[in-house]
Amino acid sequence: MMLRQEDLENLRSLYVKLDEMFYKYTDEVTGILIATLARENYLLIGPPGTAKTTLVYVLSKLLNAKWFYRQLTKFTDLEEILGPIDVAKLLEGKVERIYVNSIVESEFALLDEIFNASSAILNTLLSLLNERVVYDGDKVIPVKTWTVFGSSNRVPDEEELQALYDRFPLRTFTEYAPPEDTEALLVKGWYLRKGMEGLKPMASMDLVKRINEYLINYTYDHIGDLAKVTSSIIADFVEHIPVSNRTRIKIPMYALTYLLLRGFNPDSVTPQMVKVSVIKVCRYLVHDKDQMNEYEAFMMAHLPDELLKVSDLVSEAKALLNNNMVDEALSKIREAEDALNSIKARWDKSLISLYSNEIEEVEGLLRRLKGAIRGEPE
Repeated sequence: MMLRQEDLENLRSLYVKLDEMFYKYTDEVTGILIATLARENYLLIGPPGTAKTTLVYVLSKLLNAKWFYRQLTKFTDLEEILGPIDVAKLLEGKVERIYVNSIVESEFALLDEIFNASSAILNTLLSLLNERVVYDGDKVIPVKTWTVFGSSNRVPDEEELQALYDRFPLRTFTEYAPPEDTEALLVKGWYLRKGMEGLKPMASMDLVKRINEYLINYTYDHIGDLAKVTSSIIADFVEHIPVSNRTRIKIPMYALTYLLLRGFNPDSVTPQMVKVSVIKVCRYLVHDKDQMNEYEAFMMAHLPDELLKVSDLVSEAKALLNNNMVDEALSKIREAEDALNSIKARWDKSLISLYSNEIEEVEGLLRRLKGAIRGEPE
């Protein structure tokens, strides 16, 4: 099965549009699209008011997907999830539900504060998340739900919730914007509010399903080569952060999905690009926010030596400046800038693109350091 260039372009446009609408939400946007294309469940963890619900809503609109939303509490009952009992059938002695407008008929389902649900809801969700069926009495009901999104302000520590948590292999930890970003946040927030008015589809679930089929087939057809390229990196990651076998075998497909989102056709990518994408997608597999430090250390350990050298030079310049050694700090800054320019001149454009966030972060740090030397406010 070949990937159509039109599909690749439509996917890239969808990614760019979604990323542009939200302020500093690239990790969340990337994660939600990886989950959608891989048909995985996706969990957004963070405080209220960080646009978790809005992100899923906007994605559903851009894909013209039928979505289902419920905020769960311990008082939420099955009828609110699966639909009400059909009274007319009940009078005939038959117990049947009306599934219209329930989670059963949705393509996307967003379950807000998912870990607050009752045990009855949790038991129903386990089969839905894992098998895409619900057990309703003595009936096994297949669901149309493509991806289930969960949101919560916490990582559950209750033993009875661990099975549910594990059914969301891809996770992002959202945070409030820092105080210094308030001005930019205000502007972007109002653009988002306006942009949501009359939001029109850019693609469809048919595109998602075609790409999902392509990814599954491509991964299967090339798993030997993919395993050789990715296994050592995955092994290093899971040595520090445990990942189940079930999720581990899907990491190569997540990596290919990441490359698609960045505009690369898997047929034309290099082994190095695949390795980089594996490192990038591992951030979505951490268990809790505390493990993000482990992930950052893992990523730094696999950073190209040239980029790592630039990062070290910036750190040295910052330390020198903190000790009022301005001339020495300027020398390190110039050395870092020269090394960064050398990377841009010699690296392949695709590799520069995959490390664009790291490069932009270093450039921002260099600007701030030079600004501090000139006495400019941050």
